[in-house]
Amino acid sequence: MADDVRGAAPDGEPVEAVRQLLLGEIRDRNSADETGRLLGSPPEARLAATHQILADLMDTAADHESIHGVGTFLGGCQAALARLSQAADPHDPPVAALLAFLCLNVTLLDRRFEPPERAKQDASDEYCRELFRTTPVSAAIRALYRPGGRPGARRPISEIDLRRWREIDFDSLVYHRAGTTSFILRATTLEPVDESGLHPELVLKCVLFPWSKLTSVAQATDEYAVRYGAGNTPSVVVHPLASTDQWVLMPYQEGETLGDHLIAFESSGPSPGARVAKARQVGLLLAEALHKLARSEPVDVNHRERQHLDLSPGNIILSDGRVHFIDLGVNHLYSRQVGIAEHDDAVYIAPEVKNRGQSEVADVYSLGIILIQVMVGSAARDGRVPDRVYAISPTIARMLDDFIEEQPKDRLLLLPDRPFRFDDLHRLMVLTFDLAAQESETSRSALRRWVARLAPASREVRTQYRQFRVARAAKVTHDTYLMGFALVATACWWFICAKTALWKVDDVLTFSAKPLPPADLRAAVIIGFGQALVGAKYYQSVLARLTARHIPGALARCTEVAVRAMCVVALPTVLLSVFWKPTLWAWGCAAGAVAVAVTNLLLLLLSRRILRAGEASGLSTVPPAGDGVARGFEQWWWSMLLYAAVICVIAAGLQAGFLHDRDAYVFGLVVISVGIHYLSKFVTAGYEVRGGLSRALSVGERLSVLHRADPSRVRNWPPRLVAPRHPADPAIG
Repeated sequence: MADDVRGAAPDGEPVEAVRQLLLGEIRDRNSADETGRLLGSPPEARLAATHQILADLMDTAADHESIHGVGTFLGGCQAALARLSQAADPHDPPVAALLAFLCLNVTLLDRRFEPPERAKQDASDEYCRELFRTTPVSAAIRALYRPGGRPGARRPISEIDLRRWREIDFDSLVYHRAGTTSFILRATTLEPVDESGLHPELVLKCVLFPWSKLTSVAQATDEYAVRYGAGNTPSVVVHPLASTDQWVLMPYQEGETLGDHLIAFESSGPSPGARVAKARQVGLLLAEALHKLARSEPVDVNHRERQHLDLSPGNIILSDGRVHFIDLGVNHLYSRQVGIAEHDDAVYIAPEVKNRGQSEVADVYSLGIILIQVMVGSAARDGRVPDRVYAISPTIARMLDDFIEEQPKDRLLLLPDRPFRFDDLHRLMVLTFDLAAQESETSRSALRRWVARLAPASREVRTQYRQFRVARAAKVTHDTYLMGFALVATACWWFICAKTALWKVDDVLTFSAKPLPPADLRAAVIIGFGQALVGAKYYQSVLARLTARHIPGALARCTEVAVRAMCVVALPTVLLSVFWKPTLWAWGCAAGAVAVAVTNLLLLLLSRRILRAGEASGLSTVPPAGDGVARGFEQWWWSMLLYAAVICVIAAGLQAGFLHDRDAYVFGLVVISVGIHYLSKFVTAGYEVRGGLSRALSVGERLSVLHRADPSRVRNWPPRLVAPRHPADPAIG
């Protein structure tokens, strides 16, 4: 019976009667006589009856559960299996095998409609493994999935399919894992392939019922061996041996899935540096493999076998430092035909693929989502690069934003405008990750990260110089403009530090304290030192890598000038009060605070204008402008302006003579500068604020590219100080 390739059992009362008996057993309504009739039913009738139940499985289960409660259909199958597992049944497959298969299928089908909780998925996997260990479910699979064994087979039986099917040792079947529309089993060949007695391992991917009755799913499965076989795809693909509209057979590929690899990686508690290194490793391996899949040519949508189109961690196998692809092609369960696209691996699939479209850069979207998962531990379900990636490395986040735009035409705007090739992407990724690796915040050393976070100069000159060397080695033009200003900011800090220190190094070493300067000069020196400390940290931790030079318009130019001026924001206060008139220390401090407030306001306005323009122009990765930049930055300008006003009152009071306790005011201002500005704003929140501003400026860079290509496409551009008012456009989301 197992290898009989006859058609389904004849239609008529016997099949319907067996179907009712089988459902009656699941509902626990059969009498002993009816159970005996079920156990005595002929194999063809019980198989045809099971196929009918499976074809309408969702409706059958829903009808049952509408009366008896959620989960009772599976419970009924399990109870019936328990009752009949030891019953005498001379036929193949036994009824217990068919009930075990129903338990397997319903368990995995329910999984598709539940939130992807790891514990529940592990429990369902273990249950499926137990079914193969303790029940004859393998016999049901052999009968239900045999070539030509399903009613309404879509094509004549292929001799290759039949031969490959007969080579499987069904007694060796074990559950491997669940797919999206399928379950995957491991087995060995029935006969050895050589005189050593080797039985090669195989993988049998069986389509779940009732998905197999969907024309798109069945056709894609049937054509899989032809489309992705060894004659059409390179060795980076695990080549199928045979396929029908219900299953795909392929050799077992040693290794672990990328999904399992990333779970183990997360369990190690990786540092930001380890995440960047892992993202580099995974990203470059995938880009190289995708380039091989494309035959080392520009990606061509007319050759779908040269794209993966279902690239997710579960469909990538890592073995000996190499990538192997499985389950290629459009997953129709994620298209809007079925409607469960919110779950599991759907998040990795490009929007155009879900909408049954196509593009050369569909796999780039999937690659971007995978890299986001490496960087933060979970995939981006809202289609945006998480703030945490921008906090770790704006360099990497800028690249990922360009990968995961919803519209294919808006993807990879930062690459040269030419036919897309994955080797171009590979070069971009190499440069991006190498630049990011020079940043102090991506160091694997916790000590180095904390030194950079706490130190006034943030090791920024060292970072930018090393990035310059990386770019020069890659023969890529690297703008030294920002590095020059970082160097000026560092030099300004050390100059002021040297000129305002109350005690020199030799004084400390020799324990010989010099007399303190006069009261006004002492106040000027202390305030000058505090302003230099805060100013250096503000510039190096927040502003040093930000630039609006690539964004057109007067607002961007004014913002750029203000930002660069912050590298010496403390210098006028020191020159004015320490080297000229010490009594002006408070006025100099207030002027510096006003300058910082203006810079913060300009940055906030520019960022909001850019984000609004990005929204209006349809860029999907742009967060709503009303969400703010990051960590309360929208409050920085007015809180600094309020701080300046308070200092002006102190300055006027000291000058007019109605305020006298100079040292108390100096102490208070130093506490505010160090405690609130230095530690709370720049040490604690500086990277997050820089990340939010970097995101906005990155959007501006991409909008500038779009504007040069098609000025009519970009709305509200260039950004202006006063935002223009436009009537609401219902076409803009």
